[in-house]
Amino acid sequence: MESGFWDHLAAELGRLGIGMVVGFPSDLPSLVDATFRRKDMKTLVPRDQRMLGCVAAGYARTKRHPAVIEVSTGPSVLNALTGLAELASLRLPAVLVTTSVASDQRGRAAFQELSQRELLGQFAVWYHVMASGEQLRWAVESAVRQATGPRPGIAVIEVPADVAEAIYSGEADSSPYSSAIPAARPLFAPAEEQLLDAVMLLERARRPLIVVGGGAHTAGAGPAVWKLARELDAPVFSTASGRGTVPEVSNRFHDAGDNYCGLIGLYREAEMEDTLRRADLVLAFGTRLEETARDGWEELLGGTPVVRVDTDHEAQLYGAQAECFLSGDAALTAELLLAETGRSTTPPRVSWGNEWRAARDLLTKNHDSLGMVSATLRALSHEYGDSRWCVVQENGLQDLWGYHYAHLQLGPLGTAVTPGEQTMMGFALPAAVGVRLADPALETVVTCGDGALEMSLAALATARQADIGLTVITWDNGGWGWPRAERDTTASLMSFTDRSRSLPALVHMFDDAQQVETPEGLGYALARAREHARAGRLALVAVRADDTELPQAARRGLVRSA
Repeated sequence: MESGFWDHLAAELGRLGIGMVVGFPSDLPSLVDATFRRKDMKTLVPRDQRMLGCVAAGYARTKRHPAVIEVSTGPSVLNALTGLAELASLRLPAVLVTTSVASDQRGRAAFQELSQRELLGQFAVWYHVMASGEQLRWAVESAVRQATGPRPGIAVIEVPADVAEAIYSGEADSSPYSSAIPAARPLFAPAEEQLLDAVMLLERARRPLIVVGGGAHTAGAGPAVWKLARELDAPVFSTASGRGTVPEVSNRFHDAGDNYCGLIGLYREAEMEDTLRRADLVLAFGTRLEETARDGWEELLGGTPVVRVDTDHEAQLYGAQAECFLSGDAALTAELLLAETGRSTTPPRVSWGNEWRAARDLLTKNHDSLGMVSATLRALSHEYGDSRWCVVQENGLQDLWGYHYAHLQLGPLGTAVTPGEQTMMGFALPAAVGVRLADPALETVVTCGDGALEMSLAALATARQADIGLTVITWDNGGWGWPRAERDTTASLMSFTDRSRSLPALVHMFDDAQQVETPEGLGYALARAREHARAGRLALVAVRADDTELPQAARRGLVRSA
């Protein structure tokens, strides 16, 4: 019995427990054809190659497990680059399978020939060009291990046409694997000496605070970090990608209190700046402390000792310099630190706890007079409350309201998916498709500007084809908010002049569409949209946004004075 290369590749992925392949078909049958025939894999062919990296990001973030992406040489991989760069900046695991011209045609002006290693190598954690089909099992196992290793990211397998066309003896196993080898994250603890140094710093600290990043979320470190924060009576802040690691429960929308105090850096709350300034130790889990996380760092935390925890040893080369670097899994390290601090004789930090909680309580005040975007986010927090839900965000001018804890709180079971440091426009809707593929029961809400929504028509069509229900909230400000805010005489270039044509086209992509003009109408509109999404339909809530009303993050980030 003979079978093709792609069936064998799909079988190897199944053996490793890979459950999701998102790809764009080339002219000839390829990996998506092979995985579609399998019962243990989901296969998605989106309507736009730009979506691929975003879908994989939403899936990997939610599932904490790698997705596989398929592209091909030429325009396919070029169109996918922006989404792949965003995926790479989020440090999420994925395996990218791409085809290339036949080995004997390299450098001979072959059709659609590209040096893909040069294109993808700048953000791939591993890259291999297959020389023959005999390397198949090794290549797939290596790619999955590298993608999920201490420095998670995109591992690339390039398959030349002559390798893909080979015929293999024996039929590829197309049945689901009952005992698939799990593609698990690495579990290793820091060296004992490192751990003891960190414990000593924690015991000396009277005003510690904790920062969680995307790596802490991927590691599932939330429960251990939560317990550690309670033991230390320390406030917990997050980076944008770390949001959802620990529960967001406060007296504003819920009955219980907690240690979460919002985001750090560009998205920090002004009411929490004195807490940051007063801290005498920072304990950071799973974050490279990228530029947005360091906004205001020198002013507020300059000179404060930092203990950093990360599986990637190179992380200490980025961001704030560490007094102590713990090379280890975020969840396991938090558990070890908790065990050590539980044996400590350090007196309770009662005064520090009272101090930062008093500051956080100020977040519940003085926000009632803000505009429609803030009111929408607060209504969203009320609507989903204690539910399991996910908000997927863009990073435009009005989107920044949602990064502020004072306006949007996820509750005890909520989570968020945000762009990485590339902040590509059109990220949120395809990422939301990936979220729902990873967890069909997870209620998912997209917030995006009207410009990003126009760029996402293909994602809406893909969601409909996959029977995925979503609530989409769009900030209707009639243009590119951030570029327009940075301009004076040329601001009109950043405004949309054909709204009468584009808006009806957008509305027709949804099963239900509502325009909300006043805060009083938000509760009904969000509840109605939620019911449609639960039934597998697409629901739009359009909210008129005023660009003269800006969140703190936008005022900090604008070059022109806001």
